Amino acid sequence: MKIFSGKKFEVYIEKTELPNGKIRELEYVKHRGSSVILPLIDNEVILVKEYRPVVGKWLLQLPAGTIDEGEDPETTAKRELVEETGFEANTLIHLIDLYPSPGISDELMHIYVAKDLNFVGSRPEDYEVIEIVRMPLMQIVEMIKSGKISDMKTVAGILYYLTTLAKS
Repeated sequence: MKIFSGKKFEVYIEKTELPNGKIRELEYVKHRGSSVILPLIDNEVILVKEYRPVVGKWLLQLPAGTIDEGEDPETTAKRELVEETGFEANTLIHLIDLYPSPGISDELMHIYVAKDLNFVGSRPEDYEVIEIVRMPLMQIVEMIKSGKISDMKTVAGILYYLTTLAKS
């Protein structure tokens, strides 16, 4: 049963049968999914420093956004990259798909690396409070280790990139 419908997600409560035959009532968020972008220029990453009112603080993170109705994840990645950073990617490489919080949501995040970037001007949403930060990749790793970067999609995207594509 749907108990809430918003712009980006819906909230449901329903009973489901588990693999062990037991019935459990679930409360969950149904989400269209999102795209996350790791924009690279040489050995630097373009991050966004964004105020996140839900946690009440500024987070340093990879640009990302919700997939619009009828949009595919790659189109979302291209759109969000321009909106949040002002850069357009000539090369977009799919990295990995991850469930950020499968205990409460069906959201699937599609993570991409963006290369061969051209600045075309940013177009953030009216509600977004964003600063652009360009930072060396290894400095980001040190900030992850020290807890200064705690955004899950950013930690996962950076570390996955370093253990796969960065070595090739």
